[in-house]
Amino acid sequence: MSSQSRLLHLRCLSFWLMIAAVFLLLPAAAPRAQTQEEGAPPQFGAIAFTADGSFASAWKQASKAEAEAKVGADCARFERGKCEVVSFRAELCAAIASFQIDVDRKVTYAGGGLARADAQRSALERCNRDERAHKSCKLRTVVCADGR
Repeated sequence: MSSQSRLLHLRCLSFWLMIAAVFLLLPAAAPRAQTQEEGAPPQFGAIAFTADGSFASAWKQASKAEAEAKVGADCARFERGKCEVVSFRAELCAAIASFQIDVDRKVTYAGGGLARADAQRSALERCNRDERAHKSCKLRTVVCADGR
């Protein structure tokens, strides 16, 4: 595994740990997000991204597998290398932010939260903590699974 692949894998893993932390902070009996109607089937979203910052996103998918398959296929069409895929339920939003290292390479960080602004802030803060960014990170996308 190349160092670039390892770095991308570590970022994906840290994103999942952050999502797990968000779920741990939610009360067990917390109601669904207000945008999810009572009794409505669950919705899923996903983001797939490559080491160069290319990405694909999906929302309002009927299952986790559908969301992951859609973004995985869309991302693969870019032919920009391995696509890392993260998926999430309707209550959550995810964002990615990146900065340019050289002509062919961006560094991308993911973040998540219960609202679009939280996900955006999380991704930008994580990205800008990387000293190589010199606080130059740009938001690439924000996606909420329920389409908010």
